[in-house]
Amino acid sequence: MAKASPRVNRTICVHFCKDTYAKDVENDKIFRHNINNILAIHPELFVPSIHNGYRMKDRYFSKKLRIWIRRIKIGSKSYTIRPSFVMPYLTAFTDDVKKAFFLRKFDVPSWALAHIFGKNSVYWYRMESHLGKFSVVGTTINEPSNIPLHLSADEKHTRKLGEKCYISTTVGNGCILGVAVSENAGNEV
Repeated sequence: MAKASPRVNRTICVHFCKDTYAKDVENDKIFRHNINNILAIHPELFVPSIHNGYRMKDRYFSKKLRIWIRRIKIGSKSYTIRPSFVMPYLTAFTDDVKKAFFLRKFDVPSWALAHIFGKNSVYWYRMESHLGKFSVVGTTINEPSNIPLHLSADEKHTRKLGEKCYISTTVGNGCILGVAVSENAGNEV
């Protein structure tokens, strides 16, 4: 039996103004203009082959969020363009969950978030766990040659479910390249 290939995330998250997004997403020319501006400023967010051109593919309506989402085609592959004011997997608007995520910093449990903000505890647990599904480096740096030559690493101690832990970070060229939670501050991986 052939081994199934891993599922590849083909979502590109880019900044859009929430106030004008509904109008921008309807118009191909305006949407393309916005993408071209973002591409000029942040080419690392896109696959390198986008410089060979891309086409507008289609759009679909998110019933949950009640917004339109666009897709573009680069070569033979389609990519979803997710506006930055929307959470991964189109689960919520960032403004609607930011206060709950702030409380998670203080170990407020999921059941308490559900009591305060609605939904249920599983919803809040999944919202938080989805944040860690994407590799920061794999999502923002498509070419290994673009990784900065000079990196810095540091850790911060904090608590997770009442237990002491460490959050280690790797940064370079003004960008967070990696974050991991560790039970100790040793050098072993």
